[in-house]
Amino acid sequence: MDGTRLHQSWYTALDNAQAHFRQLLTSHSSPEWKRVPIPSDSNQTTKGKGRATYSPELSDVIIHRRQNKSGESIHRAVLEVIIGDEPVSLEAWKSVLITPELRKEWDPAVEGAQLLEMFDQATRISKVNFSLGWPANPRDAVTISRTFNDATTLIDISTSLPRSPDEPTYLRPSPPYVRSDVALFAWCIQRIQPQSTEQNQRSSVPKLRISCFWQHNFRLVFNFNSGSSLAQQLSAMTVGLYKTVQQRGSRIPLLTGYGNGVSIERTRFAIDREALTVDYSIVPEDDDRPPHAEHSMEELHTLRETRRLVRSVEFSLPSAHGWDVQLSTKGSSDQVSQLPWTAHATRSSVPSPTTDSACGDQPKFTFAVKHASLPNDHSILKVRVTVELSGSSSALRLNGIPQPIEELEPRNPASFFISQQMFQDASSMAEQSLHTQASVATGATSVSRSSTVGERPQIVRTQTERSVGAEKSILSRVKRNYIYFSSLLQEPEAKWKQTVEARGVSVSQLDSIDPTLVVYRAEATFVGISLWDLYAAITTPGARAYWDKQYEDAVLLEDVNELTELWHYKTKPAWPVNGRDMVVLKTVYKSANTIHVFAFSADDPNLFSQIPPVDPSVIRTQVDLQGWAIEALSPNTTLVTLLEQSDPKGWSNKASIPQQMITAVAGIGDFAIKCGGPPIVTRLESAKANQVRYDHERSSFRVEYEGCAKRRTASDPARERLPGPSSLPVIECELRCDLDTWASSLDIVVDPPPQALAALRRHRFSSGGGGLWLTITHDAVFSEQERLQAIVRRGPMAAPKDKGLVMVNGTKVEVDVEEMPEREAKNLMKQKRVKPTRVPLDQPPVLGVIRRRRAEWDADKEGQAGENEEGQSSIPPSPSTTSFTTTAPTFATSVSRFFTYAVEQATTTTQQAVAAISPATAAGEDAMLSSSKPPMQYALDALAFVQDLYAQPRGDGWTVVSEKDFPVHRKLFPEISATIPVHKGEKVIEGVAAEEVASVLTSYECRKQWDTRFDSISVLEAYGADAHTAFVVMKGGFPFRDRGFYLSSLIARGTSPAPASRRNTVDVEQLSSESHSRSAIFCVAASFSPDSVSQFASSKYNAYNLPVGRVFLDAWILETLDPYSAENYAIPSMRCTRVVAVDYAGSIPAAVNSMINGMLPKSILAVESYVKGLSPSPLMRLPAAGFIVAPSPEDKLRSQQMWTLRCRDQTRTFLAAAFSPASRVYSSLMILHGSASLSPASKDDRTPRPSRIITNDNNASPAPDNASSTRPDQFGDSQEPSASESRLHAARSRSPRARDVRRSPSMFTPRGEVRHPVDLLVSELIVDSKLYPDGYDVQLRSRIEKNTKVQLALLDAGKDVTPDGAEVVLPVACAAYTLPPSPHHSAGLNADRPPRHLLRFTLPTAQYQMTTIVDPLTGETRSAPPKPQWLLDLEEGRAIIDVRVRPATATASGTKKVTVAVNGASVAVMNEKESLTALGRDELLETRAAKLGVLARSVSAEEQVPAELQAPLAVAQHLLEAPAKAPEPSGAREELEKENGAALGDAKEDAIESTATLASPTENQAPESAASGLMRFLNGYTQHSLLRFSPSRRSSAVLTPVSSSLDLAARAPTGVQRDAGRAGATDAMLSDGQLAGAPARAGLYPLSTLVVVALIAFLVGSLLRSLLSPADFIYVVTDEKEIGDVSTGWREIKRLLEVKYVVGGWDFQIAVVRRH
Repeated sequence: MDGTRLHQSWYTALDNAQAHFRQLLTSHSSPEWKRVPIPSDSNQTTKGKGRATYSPELSDVIIHRRQNKSGESIHRAVLEVIIGDEPVSLEAWKSVLITPELRKEWDPAVEGAQLLEMFDQATRISKVNFSLGWPANPRDAVTISRTFNDATTLIDISTSLPRSPDEPTYLRPSPPYVRSDVALFAWCIQRIQPQSTEQNQRSSVPKLRISCFWQHNFRLVFNFNSGSSLAQQLSAMTVGLYKTVQQRGSRIPLLTGYGNGVSIERTRFAIDREALTVDYSIVPEDDDRPPHAEHSMEELHTLRETRRLVRSVEFSLPSAHGWDVQLSTKGSSDQVSQLPWTAHATRSSVPSPTTDSACGDQPKFTFAVKHASLPNDHSILKVRVTVELSGSSSALRLNGIPQPIEELEPRNPASFFISQQMFQDASSMAEQSLHTQASVATGATSVSRSSTVGERPQIVRTQTERSVGAEKSILSRVKRNYIYFSSLLQEPEAKWKQTVEARGVSVSQLDSIDPTLVVYRAEATFVGISLWDLYAAITTPGARAYWDKQYEDAVLLEDVNELTELWHYKTKPAWPVNGRDMVVLKTVYKSANTIHVFAFSADDPNLFSQIPPVDPSVIRTQVDLQGWAIEALSPNTTLVTLLEQSDPKGWSNKASIPQQMITAVAGIGDFAIKCGGPPIVTRLESAKANQVRYDHERSSFRVEYEGCAKRRTASDPARERLPGPSSLPVIECELRCDLDTWASSLDIVVDPPPQALAALRRHRFSSGGGGLWLTITHDAVFSEQERLQAIVRRGPMAAPKDKGLVMVNGTKVEVDVEEMPEREAKNLMKQKRVKPTRVPLDQPPVLGVIRRRRAEWDADKEGQAGENEEGQSSIPPSPSTTSFTTTAPTFATSVSRFFTYAVEQATTTTQQAVAAISPATAAGEDAMLSSSKPPMQYALDALAFVQDLYAQPRGDGWTVVSEKDFPVHRKLFPEISATIPVHKGEKVIEGVAAEEVASVLTSYECRKQWDTRFDSISVLEAYGADAHTAFVVMKGGFPFRDRGFYLSSLIARGTSPAPASRRNTVDVEQLSSESHSRSAIFCVAASFSPDSVSQFASSKYNAYNLPVGRVFLDAWILETLDPYSAENYAIPSMRCTRVVAVDYAGSIPAAVNSMINGMLPKSILAVESYVKGLSPSPLMRLPAAGFIVAPSPEDKLRSQQMWTLRCRDQTRTFLAAAFSPASRVYSSLMILHGSASLSPASKDDRTPRPSRIITNDNNASPAPDNASSTRPDQFGDSQEPSASESRLHAARSRSPRARDVRRSPSMFTPRGEVRHPVDLLVSELIVDSKLYPDGYDVQLRSRIEKNTKVQLALLDAGKDVTPDGAEVVLPVACAAYTLPPSPHHSAGLNADRPPRHLLRFTLPTAQYQMTTIVDPLTGETRSAPPKPQWLLDLEEGRAIIDVRVRPATATASGTKKVTVAVNGASVAVMNEKESLTALGRDELLETRAAKLGVLARSVSAEEQVPAELQAPLAVAQHLLEAPAKAPEPSGAREELEKENGAALGDAKEDAIESTATLASPTENQAPESAASGLMRFLNGYTQHSLLRFSPSRRSSAVLTPVSSSLDLAARAPTGVQRDAGRAGATDAMLSDGQLAGAPARAGLYPLSTLVVVALIAFLVGSLLRSLLSPADFIYVVTDEKEIGDVSTGWREIKRLLEVKYVVGGWDFQIAVVRRH
C-alpha cells in the first residue's frame, strides 16, 4: 500500500466516524439511550443558601448509554452551563480542544498527549498516553481528528487510525503501552440563544451546551468500562474541560493556517511557559493538483486557504495579553538562510454592540509570516517560531522588537466552514431537552456498583476450570496479601531497627510488640541500572543460578491470569541442611516508575490442583510474604526493597534470613550490572503461558504459550469495520530484551512463524521504558490449538556493524529506534534523585485524580463564595435557586468600559516602563531598619528562614531565571521583602568537603580572590564564635558607585530533618554527635540599622560617603554528601547553595538590581574553581567557630522569632580568625576562661563533668544541660611530655569502661580507683602539610587579665603586628599528631597527598590538682606542689591566646621532611600509627561539634536575642568617634561617677589591679619600674611620646584591657556594647589596649590633679631624703707629715643628732666614730 492509499484509508476512517457521529445526533431522542446516574458524594455540601456563583459540578453532567449491534456501549455526556450576559468565545474552546498537550489538564485518564502530524488546517493526528491499564500495561491511542465550527457551534471528532502493515513508525506499538481503539470521541459545543416564543423562564436564558460522545475500547484488565467509575471519569472530564477553558482559553496561541510550500514538522505547546513552538520547512511548491469537477465545502475552504497562504503561516493570538515571538531560520545553504521574510499583525476593528452580543468571541489579532520563494527545487529552509505569553498588555514583540498591529475590517462569518447537514443535526439536538429519568434496571445496577466506589475496583479475570467461588477466593487472597505488603512498605522508618549491613545492603527488622511476628526488610540502591533491567533480573528464575549456588530449579505450574502465576522453586541440600522447596503465588503490579512483585505460599489443592506433593527428603518452606519493590529514583538509579516473612522450618531458623536476603539483593544487583537484564515476557494477550525457562550459561530464553479464547478481550471495532484478514482475532506476545549489556545482537526463533512482528528500541534510560521491545502477533483462529513458543538467544557478533542486529527465523528484522539526543541523555544521567510516593498500585490512578481535582474545585468554589459574600457576584446564579433577568448592554456602558480599559492599559504600560528603570524601593516594614532590634537579630531571622528553606527545598512558586551551568530560581517571600525576590542556586562541587569551602567563604582575604564584586571590609564588633558586625563595600560597576552594607554575620551548623516519630524525643547532643556528613553549614549575613553602631565614626570606615544598600538575605548552605549514598559523585563532594536577596538602593534601576541578584548565585562557580586550586587553610577545631542550630519547630502557626543560646563550652571562646592566601599566614584568637574551669569552687571538676552539679552551687540551673552535653575533654585530655604516659591515657580513654567512667558522677572509677586529674586542653589546630611543604612555625602569645568584664579592642586591619618580643605568660605545651585519612576530606582518598597534622595545646594543671594523701607505709604526707602565679591569676580571670601559623624559613639542608616549630622550639610529629596508639581514631577524627553553643528557637524565651549576642566581646576602638578637645570639668566627672554608682568604681579598681598584676606575670619579679607602683596611673597617657612609661616590649603584646573602656562604657551610648565583629585581615587581631591609633577618650586625669600629685610627691620625697642622710667620712691627723700618706687614718662618723645653725655658723652634732 503506497502513501496515497494509506492516507485515503485514514480519511475514510475519519469520514466513517463523522457519519457515525451524525447518526448519534439524529437519534438523540431514541429510547435506546439509558440514563446512567452519577454516584453522589455524601461529603460534598453546598455552603450558604445557594451557590453564589455558578460553577458546574459532577452531578450537573447528564450521562446516557447506548449499546450498538456488537454489544459495545456508547456513552453521551451533556453539561448545560448558563452564561448570562457574559460573552462566550468558541475560539477559546477550539484552542483548548485542538491543543493535545492540554488534555491532561481536563481528562483525568490521560497522562500525556502530543501532536504527531498535521494534514491540513482542520485535520491532525495525535497520540495520547492513558494512565489506565496499570498495574498490567498502560494504554495509548493514535487518533485522527477534525474540527468544524461556525458562529454558534463547534464540533471536534476523533477516531483511531486503522492498522496497516505499511503504517509509519509512530503508528506502531510502543511497549509497554498497549494500543487501544477509539471508535469515536467527539465534542459538540453549542451556544443556545433564548427562544422568544417559549413561555418557560428557563428557556429564555442563554446557555452553553457541552456534549461528548465516547466509545473507547481500552482492552483493560480492570473493569473500568462499566459502572460508576466510568461515569465519574466522564463527568470529571466534562467539568474539567469547562474549567480549563475558563482558565486557559484566552491564553493559548493557535496555528490557524498554512499554505502551499509549507510543511509542518512539529508543533508543541509548553504548559508551564504557555508557549507554542512550531517547526516547519519551506519546500518547493506543489501545483500539480488534479482538477475536480465537484468539491465539498470543506475542500473548497481548504483550497482557498492554501492559495491565500502560499509559503506563509498564520497564528491567532488573543489580544487581551502581550505576546513575544521568536523566529529563527536555517537553510540548506547560506543563500537560502538569508532569504527575506516578512511578518505583519492585523486586528479586526471593534464590532458593533449587536454583532458582539451575537458572536461573543474574544478579540484576537492575527500574526502571519510570509517567506520568499526558494531559488531552486533542491533548496529547503527550516524555520522555528516560538510564541510565548509575555504580559497583560496587548503588545507584540518580534525577536525583541515591538511590532505594530494593523486595524482591519472584520472577516465575513462565512469563513467558518461546517457541513450544512451536520449543522442541521446539531441544531435539532440543541432544541431538545436531555433531562430524562433513569430506567429501573439501570438505576438498580448503578446503585449496586456505587456502593463499591470507595474500595478497590474489581478485577475482571478470565474463566478457567475453577468455579466462581474458587476464582473469588484466589482474588481475595491476592488482594489481602497485597494490602499487607503495601502497608509494610508505608511503615515509618522509626518502626524498623537495623540489624546488619553488608555488600551495600541494609537489613532491618520490624519493631513489633508481637514476638512471633518476624518481618525483615532489605534495601539497596543501584546506580547505572534501569528499572526494567532489575525487574527482569528479579522475575527471571533462571538468573538466580548466577549468584545462588544452592539454586536447583524453578517451574511454572500455572498461568493463573495476566498478573498472577503459580511457581515451584527448589534449592539444593547443603549438609547438614536438607533441601528446600516452596510453592508460591506470584503477582506483579506495575506503574510508570514502580514495580511491585509479591508472592505467598499456596497450599490449598482445591484451588490449585497443580501443587506437587511434598518430597520426604525436602522441607517445604512456608512463605507468608516475599515482596519486591523496585522504584526508580532517577533514570539511572533504582532502589530495591525486599520484604520477607517466612519460616524455613527444619533446623534452619529465622535468624539465617537476613544473610539470605543480603545474598539475594546483592546478587541480583551484581547480575544486572555485569550481565544486564535477561529477556522477559511483559504481556500475553488472548493466550496463557505454559513454560518459561532461562538458561544463563547458554544465554537462552524460551517461553511456551498457547491461545486461550476465554482471555480474549472484546472484539475490536476497528478490525470489524475493515475487510480482510485484519478482522480476525490475534494472539500477541510482548518481549523485552536488553541490547546494551545482555546481548549486542539477538537470534530469535518463533514457532510457528508469526503473522506480524514489530521491534522498537529505546535508550536504556528512556522514561518510556528502555531496551528492545518485540511484539509477536499470531492469528488466533489458526493458532488457537497449536503450541506456540519463542526462543531468544544471543546472536553472534562477527563485525561491529552487527551491533543491534535482530534476526527472527533467520531473517533480519527492521528495528524502529527512538533516538535520544546526547544532551538529553547527559541530562538524564545528572537528573536529581527523587523517591516516588509509595501508593498502592492495584487502584486505577484515574479515581485518585478525580478525587484530587474535586477537592481543588471545592476549595476554589469556597474561595469564590467567600468573596461574593462581601459584594454582588458578576456571574449569574444557578437556575435552580434564583431566576434570571437579562438586559442588553447600553452604548454608554460599552464606551465607558472601553475608555476605562484603555486608560488602565496605558497606565499599566507606563508603570511597567517606569518600574524597569526606577530603583527598587521597599514598602512597609522593608523600608526602614529599626535600631531597636539588635544587629544580630537580623542575622538570626535570616538563619531561621534559611533553615526552613533547607528543610523544605521543594516548595512551589520558584521561577527559573537561568539554566546556564546550573539552574537559578527566584521567588518572592513577603517575610523577606515585598519587592526584592529571593534568588537561589545550587550546585554539587566534587572533590572537596563542606568545611573546606566554609573556610574559604569566611575568610575575607580569600573572598577578594574569587568575588569580583567584593572590595573591602571594616569589622566593627565581635561577639565570639565568629559572630560579628562589619561594614562591607561592594563594587557597583560602571556607571554606578560602590555600595556599602552594614552586615551582621554568623555561622551555624544544622542537622538533617529528623523523622516525625523522633522529633519530639531527639536531643541536640544526639544530633550533633551523628555523622558529620548529614549536617549542613549555614553562613548567614543580613543588614542591620546603621543607628546601632552610631558610636563609630562613619568617616573612618566610609571615607567616600558611599550609598548604603540593604542585604535582606545572603546565605550559603554547605552540605557534605554521604559518600555511601547511591549518587555517583566523587568522594568527598558537597552541595553548595547560595540564597541571596540584595537591594543596592541608590540610583541602580530595579532591572539592574534584579540582574545582579540573578548573577550572585553564579559565584558558586568561582568558589569551585578557587577552592580546587588552593590547599585547605589551617582550621581551629577547638574552640570551633559557629553554633549548632536546633531543628526548626514543627508548630509553624506560633511565632518562633525568639532565640535561646546554651553555651556548652564554658572554658573556651573562639573570637576571630583570618587567613592570607598570599603570605600563607593564619592567625586566630581565643579566650580561655580560667575563672570558669580552674576556680577553687570547681577544682574538683577535672574530668568527671557531673561533679560540677554537686560542688558548684552557684551554677545549679544550667548544670543538667551542661552535664548531659559536655564531655570530659572540656578540660582536656592528659597531654604529658612522656609519650608512654600519653599512650597509656589514650588507651584508657578509648576503652568502653573508660567512657563509662567519664559519665560517672563519682570521683572514683567503677573499679574503685581514684580518678586522676588531667591537663587542661587549651586548643586544637588542624594544619594541612601540603600548604607548608617546607614546614611551618607556630607562634603562640598569651596574656592574663583578671577583670573579665572589660571590653577588648579590635586592632586596625592596616597595622602590622609583629610577634617578636611578644609576652608569653602561659606555659602552653604542644603535641603534634598525624590525622588518619577521612572520606569527608579532600586529602582522605589520595595516598600520595601530604598528611594533615593535629596540634594540641595543653596547660600543665593536673599536677597542681592532686589531693593531699598520707602514705600508709611511711606516714609521709604528700600534697600537690604550690600553684604558680600564672595559675592563680588564671583561676581569677581569663587568658587571651593568639595562635599564628607562618611558613617556615627555607633551609639549605635539602631534607623534604616537614618541620614544625612552636615558639622557636622544634616539635616532633607522630606518624599515623603512633597517633592512633596515643589518642585513638575516634579522638583524632572528633569534630568537637558537641562543644558548640546551641541556638534554638523558642516561644518562651525571655528576650528575642540571647544576652550573649547583645553585648560584644570586642569593638574596633580605632573606628570610634574622636573625643571632644575641651577637657571635661571635674564637677561633671564627679556627677557622672555618682550616677554610675559604686559598682563602676569597683570595676575600675579591678582594672587597675589587673594592669598591675600583668606587669609582673612571672614568679621571679624584676625591680619595679616606672610603669608600676605609685606612678602606674601615667600609663594612660600613651598618646604623648614624652609620657610613655611602659616598656617597649609591651607594645607588641597580644591584647590587654583598655584602661579607659569602663569610662567609655559609662559615657558611650548603649549600642556600643551590643554586637561583636571579626578582624578582616591577616593581623586583624585584638590589640593590647594601647590607643596609639586613636585619641584617648576617657580615663585621663585633669591637669590640676597632675600638679597636686606631683607637688605631694616632691614634698614626701624631700622629707624622706632628710631623714635618710648618708654618712660622712672625716680624716683626723695629729701630724702634718701624715698628710702625704692618705691610705691610713680614715675614720667613719655616724651622726646621731644634728642641729644646724646653732650659733655663728656652727652646727651641733652628736656622732659615733668608727676606726678602720
